This record gives sequence, structure tokens and C-alpha cells, in this order.
Amino acid sequence: MMRKKSANQIRHEKLIEYLSHVPHFITEDGKPILHKVDEERTGVSIENISTNDINKAVVVFKDVLNIMSGSAGDIDLYQLLQAYLRKPECRSKINLIVRETLFSRDK
Repeated sequence: MMRKKSANQIRHEKLIEYLSHVPHFITEDGKPILHKVDEERTGVSIENISTNDINKAVVVFKDVLNIMSGSAGDIDLYQLLQAYLRKPECRSKINLIVRETLFSRDK
């Protein structure tokens, strides 16, 4: 029996399908550079996302927010997301810094 797809999975698949028609996300020989993932990633499967796939996602992220570059000046979204997604020890430290920063502003 086939499992029903979640709303997140459906949205993911539609987004990848749409982007496969955008020239920036297609190779010179017409193949899409982004690929659908069969099911939502959780836990350890997040740590196994390839650096290459993370870097491709940063390009989409920066395009959505209209940021000129994913790595310019003191911004490096590529390294940040690679560390955050692939290294649990980095993720814990980043989360701690974010919580401390956000909560200290509220005081």
C-alpha cells in the first residue's frame, strides 16, 4: 500500500518540478540540477545531505530573498548551512548562540 504524501512532500516535489524549467537550474545539456527527494528528511538523514545539494539549495534561498551572493563579506550561507545540517555539534552551538542573542534582545 502506498503511503499518502505529506503537504511538505507535495510542495517539495512541485517546487523541484517548477525549478526544473528555470534555465539557471538546468545543465547545459538540459538536465535539471535539483532532484526530488522521495520522502521528508529527518534526524540522521539530514546529516547525510550532500554538500553539493546544500550549496544548490543556498542558490534557491538567495534567489527567493534576492540576496546578491550566498558568500560575500561576512556572510557565508554555504558554510553556515553545511555546518548546521551536517554537523550536529555545530548545530547545537549555533542554536545556543541564536537563543542567547534573541533572548538577550528581549530583556
